[in-house]
Amino acid sequence: MERRSHISSIFCVIALLLAVTARSQEQWYTYYTNAQEAIAASDWSRAVPELEKALQRKPAPQFEAETYALQLVNYVPFYWLGVAYYNQGDFEKAEANFSKSLSWGTVKKTEFYSTLLKYQGILQRIQTASDSLAALHHSIAEAPGTAGDAAVLTASWNALADALAQDDFPRARGIVREIRSLSPENASSMIVERLMQQLAEGRQETADNRNTAAANRLFDEGLAQFLSGNYQSAYRSFSEVARSEPQYRGVDGWLRRTELEIEQAGIELPDPLEPDTVRVTVAPVVLFSSEQSETRHDSIWVSGSLGDDQGIDYYEFTLNGEVYRDAKGDPLQRRPPSPEQSTQFQFRERMPLQMGENRIIITAYDVDALRHSAAFPLTVLRKPPYYQTPVFYYSIVTLLVLLAGALAANLLIKRRIAFVNRYNPYIAGAPVRNPKMFFGREQLLHKIVNTLHNNSLMIYGPRRIGKTSLLHQLKQHLEQTPDREYFFVPVYIDLQGTPEQRFFAVMMHDIVDGCESHIRLPEGLRIKSGDSDYSARDFSADIKQILALLKPLSSKRLKLVMLIDEVDELNAYSERANQKLRSIFMKTFAEHLVAVMSGSFIRKRWESEGSPWYNFFEEIPVDSIDRQAAEALIRQPVKGIFRYEAAAVDKIIEYSDNVPYRIQKFCVNIISHVIEARRRVITAEDVERAKAKVLESEDV
Repeated sequence: MERRSHISSIFCVIALLLAVTARSQEQWYTYYTNAQEAIAASDWSRAVPELEKALQRKPAPQFEAETYALQLVNYVPFYWLGVAYYNQGDFEKAEANFSKSLSWGTVKKTEFYSTLLKYQGILQRIQTASDSLAALHHSIAEAPGTAGDAAVLTASWNALADALAQDDFPRARGIVREIRSLSPENASSMIVERLMQQLAEGRQETADNRNTAAANRLFDEGLAQFLSGNYQSAYRSFSEVARSEPQYRGVDGWLRRTELEIEQAGIELPDPLEPDTVRVTVAPVVLFSSEQSETRHDSIWVSGSLGDDQGIDYYEFTLNGEVYRDAKGDPLQRRPPSPEQSTQFQFRERMPLQMGENRIIITAYDVDALRHSAAFPLTVLRKPPYYQTPVFYYSIVTLLVLLAGALAANLLIKRRIAFVNRYNPYIAGAPVRNPKMFFGREQLLHKIVNTLHNNSLMIYGPRRIGKTSLLHQLKQHLEQTPDREYFFVPVYIDLQGTPEQRFFAVMMHDIVDGCESHIRLPEGLRIKSGDSDYSARDFSADIKQILALLKPLSSKRLKLVMLIDEVDELNAYSERANQKLRSIFMKTFAEHLVAVMSGSFIRKRWESEGSPWYNFFEEIPVDSIDRQAAEALIRQPVKGIFRYEAAAVDKIIEYSDNVPYRIQKFCVNIISHVIEARRRVITAEDVERAKAKVLESEDV
């Protein structure tokens, strides 16, 4: 059950990481997609903020940026901002964003590059015309008798800018003639002549650019169709390029190559496209390298480009034999982003998929009086999610088998190592410092920690009951478990065998050792000059310095916890020595001191009326552990290597009286014996064999 939980946790973490990655990609792409939809609907005011949100999350344009489901998109937000601002009439922002798009360089790899250059050419001509008209406006305004012409000139100026934006040069020339007629005798004549010359040059340049741009577009369409395996469509596109631009580089070679592919496929060589035929190119993203695509998702993005020599009116989709409809139930019909882009533009639409094969057809209609249409089919196979496939279940079963094999192998290795290295984890005699070998004292430890905040304690009990081990575990707990209110600094002090004249020196030596990991102790401590004649006064002076160095380490309240073991030694000291120790806890700095004393008992009756330890600390007894903890102490340390029979466990608990020290002494002897016997199962006979050796020893 535990292994299954671990496996579930691993898969949950992997799924979470994938979801976070997909979410981070979707954030920018969601806004970019919204912008594309707004552009397709010519909603420029909505497109601008969506593009800006996309830029906030993904500032750098990227060619073939990965979105999700291994789909790619050409991310050129600055180009589309330029288009949006251009259509809003904000030519300054349009030019700024077109320049940014060029500076990044990504747009040069896309089909939008030639269109961007066209926009920049128009903007340049608008700026040139604006500069010339501004000079003309100034000239007319200052000429005698022409002040009334200024208002007419302003209106003509705006009309001329609109004509230039539409590349309507005949209308532009007519407007220029009207402007010239306002004041034919003044200095504006020269300006008008220069403006007319610029318009004529611009018209010729634009015509040339249009021809080249159209040829580039057709050639790119042919390449896309060729790479998709649509050789007949590719042949038509290359033929159109060869007809309109005979000197176009490389077109003859691609025509021959396409003819060869058509011949090898055994299909009929198509006639070249008529001038008014709609050309439809669907360029699938990533997974759509051919007309047949596969996915495990419930929807897919269909994207590509549409083009016609006269322009596209609208296009629509058919999904699995039915017209695809919008949320309102109406047939979904999309139109070009703008009239200027109707001859060549990109489209993108998300299509839902049913399980199995899906047939998607896009149909485009042109703007001719005798309407033409063309359809391009796409087949998409939706497979079930990977986690529902037999391969997934086979993988899970294989993984579980491998895990089971690994666990079994690990168990065998552990058992082998146990015999070779004589593995015996039990401790008999020394304090238990490893938390994994400390059983049955959790509640007692919790009670001691809660009492430490305000009181000193005395933990008492018979010898070998586990008091020293409890102090060591308390020290580790205070060091490793931060308290919300107090900063505990525990130090272990062992008084065993300490004579009264060295009592305070031994205490300070242990405190210095315990604090060295926290602070750098000063040379001025009195204990460093020697422990001969080291008095309680010296102890107070040194402890005061140490507390002053510990306080800045934390904003919490400081508690130096003195864990004093073998406190029974105090019973042999004089009453005066005991009084001096207690007086230290009465000093002004004593609020930062607390003591946890450990021993069998501490003397409370003295010759004088006042007892040094009367009502000084709270007393907490340490008894034997309960049966559940005793059984855990027996079984857990050797789990998976050695196994105790139930009768053996019962006998160990019976003979040890649930005293941890005795339990561990039994187990040490038993494990040593079964290792010698090359056995893994401990029986009741093994316990009986160890009984005499354990219970008759002097330490019990």
